[in-house]
Amino acid sequence: MTIGKGTLIILATVLAAAVTFLVALRNRRATFLTAENHRGERIPVVLGIAITAGLMVGVLSVLVADFRNHRVVPTAKGTAEILGAILLVFLAGLQDDARPTRTHGLVWHFQQLARGRLTPGIVKLAVSVLAAAVFLLATRQHGLRLALGIPFVAGAANLWNLMDVAPGRAIKFFLPVSGVALGLAPGRGFAVFEWAAIAAALAALPFDLGEVAMLGDSGAYVLGFVAGSALFLRLSTPGVAIALALVVLLHALAETVTLSRLVSAFPPLRWFDRLGRLREEGRATEEPSPAR
Repeated sequence: MTIGKGTLIILATVLAAAVTFLVALRNRRATFLTAENHRGERIPVVLGIAITAGLMVGVLSVLVADFRNHRVVPTAKGTAEILGAILLVFLAGLQDDARPTRTHGLVWHFQQLARGRLTPGIVKLAVSVLAAAVFLLATRQHGLRLALGIPFVAGAANLWNLMDVAPGRAIKFFLPVSGVALGLAPGRGFAVFEWAAIAAALAALPFDLGEVAMLGDSGAYVLGFVAGSALFLRLSTPGVAIALALVVLLHALAETVTLSRLVSAFPPLRWFDRLGRLREEGRATEEPSPAR
C-alpha cells in the first residue's frame, strides 16, 4: 500500500514534535550544558539538541516510509546531504554552547583573525559557510545563485543566533518566515524539512517562553539555516541578492543599535516579540555575537 504525501508530512511533523518535546522535557533540569539567560540565571541549553533530534527523526521517518518513491523528500543521497548540512550547523553552534565565553561582535572576531588568532566564533562561521555550500550543491545550485546563496544561507543562520537574546524570540520569528516560504511553493522537495522544523520549533516554544530551557547557538543556527534555505529555494536570483543585502544590513544594525532596540522601536514587532512570555522582562541584554 502506498502512503499518501499528506500522510507522510503528518508523520514527519508528529514525530518531530514528539521527539523534540520528549527530549526537552527529559533534559529541562540538565546540568551538563547550561548558560546564563537574560536575567543572569543559569538554565539548560538543550532546546537545540531537542529540535535537531526531532527534525532528524521526522525527516528520516519519511525517507524510510517512502524510500522507493521519493515523492516528499529528495533522493536518499540528497536527503542525507541536506541533513548533513543541518547537522554541521548544529555542531558548530553546540561547540560554542559547550564553552560559553564573553560575547563579542562580528567585527571583533575578524580583527582577531587578522591578528592570527582563530576564535571559536570564526570556526562557527566557517562551518556554517561549509554547511551552506553542502546544501546548495545538494540542491544543484550553480553560478551566481551558488555565489549569492552561500553567504545568504550562512548569514541567515547567524542572524537567528543574533535574535536569540530573549525568550521565544528566535522561534517566533522563525515560524512566520518558514510559513511564508511554504505558502510560496508548498510542493517543493525541501518542504518536509520545513514542516519537521516548524513542528519541532512549536514543541520547543513553551520551554523557551517559560524560561525552562534555552535554544543556544545550536538551536538558533539550525532554525536560521532552515529558514534561509527555505527562502533561498523560493526566491529568484535577484530576490536572493536583495535578501542577502537585508541580512547584511541586519548584521550591521546588530553591531551598532542592536536588534533588541530595533524590535522595541516598532510597536507591532514589540508586541509580537513579547507575546506569550510568562515573566516580566529581565535585565537589559546586548545582542550575542555571531561568534563568541
